[in-house]
Amino acid sequence: MDNFINLEHLPDTFNINGLSKLMHGKASKRMLNYAIAKLVKEKKLIKVKNGTYSKVGDVFYIANRVYGGYIGFSSALYLYGLKNELDAVVYVCTKSSEKKLKILDKIIEPINMSEQQYGTQIVDLSGKDIIVSTYPKTIFDMLAKPKYANYFDMYRAMTIRPLSRIEWKEFLFYVKSANITTIRRAGYATEGIAPKWLTKKLNQLSKIGYRTSFFFKHKAKNYSSKWSIFDDLSMKSWYNGV
Repeated sequence: MDNFINLEHLPDTFNINGLSKLMHGKASKRMLNYAIAKLVKEKKLIKVKNGTYSKVGDVFYIANRVYGGYIGFSSALYLYGLKNELDAVVYVCTKSSEKKLKILDKIIEPINMSEQQYGTQIVDLSGKDIIVSTYPKTIFDMLAKPKYANYFDMYRAMTIRPLSRIEWKEFLFYVKSANITTIRRAGYATEGIAPKWLTKKLNQLSKIGYRTSFFFKHKAKNYSSKWSIFDDLSMKSWYNGV
């Protein structure tokens, strides 16, 4: 019973139910659970969560395959070589709300981006394809969901590798479809970095709404009349600190 599973023939990630169907009833679930548990104990497999396993010991690959969606935020910047340190949290943007996982000494944090599952590309990571937000989409996502954003990482990345004109146009494409608060965040946060034509366009779009916006928490501090937004995170200090 120990040897009826050929490790090489197992998918890179799988669950017990799928494996049982794949084997067409050649082994009971009890037998499968026993054999899989033995492989986990021998460190030949990684237990991701109850019933789900991986042969690939890479947290980005596991996050991508288990949750679907794409790697984003500071985790995407790391994969692009625009961030040197791998944080304790790996962000994966998902189609629905999911529970976080702790695996390989990291926490995989799923972020619900159900309405924005686009703007991705494939990154090769040790021979494995990882779906990652594009550079402009990564910046946009950080401004759309400030709760999960590291703005020091964002500004540092834009300093190390400025966006091209084509990338700024891509960024504008995402911003134009966003709500008024995200538009104002995008204009305010990138002013002085983005090309003037983009800042002008974003400022025009920011005047559509009448109510004042907040960058994150509803704190009336650091008001920008140009962008009709309160900068409760003191964004400019992050920008000036890079």
